[in-house]
Formats: sequence, structure tokens, C-alpha cells
Amino acid sequence: MTRSTRSLSILADTRRRGAAIAVVLAVLALLGAVAAAGTATAQSDQPTIVVTDGTTTADGTTTVGVVLTSAPNGLAGYYLELTVQNPEVAHIDAAGYPDQFGLTSDPVVGADGATVTLEAADMEGAIEPGATDVTLATVTVAGAAPGEVELSLEPQQFDADDGSAFDPATQSGTVTVSGSGDGADSPTAGSESLDTDTEQDTPAADTDAGGRNGGSDTESTSGAGPLSPALVLVAIGFLAVGLRRRT
Repeated sequence: MTRSTRSLSILADTRRRGAAIAVVLAVLALLGAVAAAGTATAQSDQPTIVVTDGTTTADGTTTVGVVLTSAPNGLAGYYLELTVQNPEVAHIDAAGYPDQFGLTSDPVVGADGATVTLEAADMEGAIEPGATDVTLATVTVAGAAPGEVELSLEPQQFDADDGSAFDPATQSGTVTVSGSGDGADSPTAGSESLDTDTEQDTPAADTDAGGRNGGSDTESTSGAGPLSPALVLVAIGFLAVGLRRRT
């Protein structure tokens, strides 16, 4: 075999190996993409507890829902805690459960209204495998001051129908508190207050008028006005006596 023939053979082998390596790399890349897609799908299907948003006034209330997006294996029961991050803006007033939960523990609201503990069990199997958008509880939030406040979740225990435990993701909610609903009435309230003051001033003005009238009477008695008949008689008497003494 000549030198040129050997060179051509080596070049052909190199090209075949390069093509084989390229095919292997393409297959590995395809497998990686499929695995990544499968992981993303698995993550999107993960059960998540969501707190819905709410809006209220500084002297009002709003009701938000605590919802489980999916229950692939059903839901036998749960135990979780909801927290209001700033109770000075809004605080938890009360909570309740849907009728589908046959066994529940009374919601425990913290002393400052910042937290509520929720615990319930599905004794009748109402929440079957594959259920979606399951309302776990409703929470009444009372506004306290204008602003926004976050409602976060902390799952303590979630059990499927087969007895296995699962760990759902969480999604916080937001309650927006606007100004007091009575704020628009404030000018009216101020007007009423001014009217009341005016009414209270009216008797005082009458009293002052009476006082001034009384002062006028006093000044008349002291001689600023005409003399009374009795004083006229007394004066005539004094004049008569004076005339007799002169004569």
C-alpha cells in the first residue's frame, strides 16, 4: 500500500469517528432536554397552597381563601399556619372550614391577630385523587391602617388518602387596605360639629343680651334715666324745707 493510500484510509477513519461522536453528543443532548422537560412538568404539577388576595378599608373586613391547587393522591387531612406579616396594617379576625371537612379543630387565632392555626380532616373521602383547587379554609382579615400586608403560609402536615405525607409548595397572598370608609363623611361630621357649636352659642348670646339689658336697668336706677315718683316727692319735700328756712 502506498503512502497516499494510507493517508486516505486514516482520513476516512477519522471522519467516521467524528461523525459517530457527533451522533452520540446529539443523542445525549436530546436525552438531557427530555429530562429537563420532565423535571419542569413535575415541578409545575407540584401541589401548592395559595392564599387569595383581598381588599378592604381601614375599618372594614375582607375574606381570603386558602386553596390547594392539586391533590394527586387525594387529601386525608392537613395542618398549617397562616401569618399576617404586619398586624398593624391588618389582622386576622376569624376563620372557618368548608363543609366537606367532617372533622376539624377550631381555628386558633393569635392574641394579636397575626397568626391562625388551621387543622382539618376529610373523613368522608370528599377530596378524591386528582382533585384540583380545593378550598382548605376561609380567613376573615380586618383592616387597621392604610397599606399592604402579606399573608404567608407554613404547612405543618399534609396527608394523602393512601396515608403518605406530602409537602406542598406555598404562595403568599396580599391584602390591600385603603383609607377608612367613613373618611368621605368627615366633612359632614365637621359641619354637624360646627352647627352644634352655633346652636350652643345662641343661648349664650341671649344670656349676654339679658345681661346687657340688666345693665341698662341698673344704669337707669342710678340716675341715667327719669326719676321714680317716690324720689320726686322726696326732692320736693327737701326743697320746701329749704325755702322755709330761708324765709
